[in-house]
Amino acid sequence: MSDLASTIVFYVLALIIIGTALGVVTSKRLVHSALLMTACFVAVGILYISLDADFLGAMQFMLYSGGVAILIVMGVMLTHKGENLPSNPVNSKSTRAGIVAAVFVVVMGAVITMLPLPQGSFVSPDTVSGLADMMLSTYILPFEIAAVLLLSALLGAIILAKGDGEA
Repeated sequence: MSDLASTIVFYVLALIIIGTALGVVTSKRLVHSALLMTACFVAVGILYISLDADFLGAMQFMLYSGGVAILIVMGVMLTHKGENLPSNPVNSKSTRAGIVAAVFVVVMGAVITMLPLPQGSFVSPDTVSGLADMMLSTYILPFEIAAVLLLSALLGAIILAKGDGEA
């Protein structure tokens, strides 16, 4: 792909990601927020693939778009009690949250402009074997702890969704 085409793809995907992320936090309905989050995850996966990080793109699709987002949608639908009220109402902290977000954007913009960008390619040609070696040797304990933590979170969500009087 040419430099102009890859730049255009990057900016279009960046606009989609920012738009869907804003939709996640501004939507009044929790299901809409979850579906917008799924769209954001898909756009991030496409961005990874366009930046030649194929393994990260595939993992983004499988884990986040396919797994986490579906779990969230299913959790929302299991715990939804049928009232037709907004499930994600605006509260009094929206102004403070906007100020904190604006300060964060300014600080991150300053950091990005002050640091020199590295030259050359960001991705090694063979990313899978290096990641597999690290996950199954060096970082095996944190990997297994994360798996147990996710399992316990799933069990807790099932217990919370079950309700008091249900069998």
